[in-house]
Amino acid sequence: MLRTRDELLATVGAADAFGRFDPPEQLSAGYAVGSAVAYLRRAHAGRSTLSVWGADLTGLLDALAAAGILGDLVPGWISVPRDRVHDLTHRAVVRGGGDWDWLWTEAAPPAVPHEGRLVTLDDTADAEEIGALLAQNPRSEGYPGTGRSALWLGIRDASGGLLACGAVHRLESGVAHLAGIHAAERVRGQGFGRAVTAGLTRWAVDREGVCTLGMYADSARARGVYESLGYRIDKQWSSRILFGVLS
Repeated sequence: MLRTRDELLATVGAADAFGRFDPPEQLSAGYAVGSAVAYLRRAHAGRSTLSVWGADLTGLLDALAAAGILGDLVPGWISVPRDRVHDLTHRAVVRGGGDWDWLWTEAAPPAVPHEGRLVTLDDTADAEEIGALLAQNPRSEGYPGTGRSALWLGIRDASGGLLACGAVHRLESGVAHLAGIHAAERVRGQGFGRAVTAGLTRWAVDREGVCTLGMYADSARARGVYESLGYRIDKQWSSRILFGVLS
């Protein structure tokens, strides 16, 4: 059993950025076999997922299955590295889910166009307007008006309409995590989303030294924006819904 983030890092190594910045100091549930680890992760969206990674992943999955821990998750979510998803499907019945990447940076981004137009938005007073903009993106995880955001930034047009927005959420560790970044369809490709991302990242790095984000693996345009602003991929995940364990 792993009880703390420090114990997890002692297994995977201090160079593991996800291990450094994502888990809380005290783990609600953590496991290790050899160089592989797993912990029950609560995402900023509120969903709990067992995240499993490391070179000895197969041994850990076998141990979790034998101990009944995988069975206890049914039905629930599990994430493994994208190039190891076959190790999961050989041991469990899974459905649905998707692929996503976890990125991080400790460097403030370069200045970008439109960044000087950024304004602070209010999670409560501006929730309806932010929500209307984010409704253009069915995969948005911004959740305005719920109190989950430490900061909202946006860009408005000359008449005050909201052109782009984005938020800083908090991981269970307390580390800044970007969410809800979206530019209106009528201004897509003009750099407004990039400006919001740069402003949020600068805010977090200047104050706290690090910023993280998650992105759907098929979002090529977003990937290019994030990498141009200094983000690096640390984990490439496949998340699946666990429906059963194979004998």
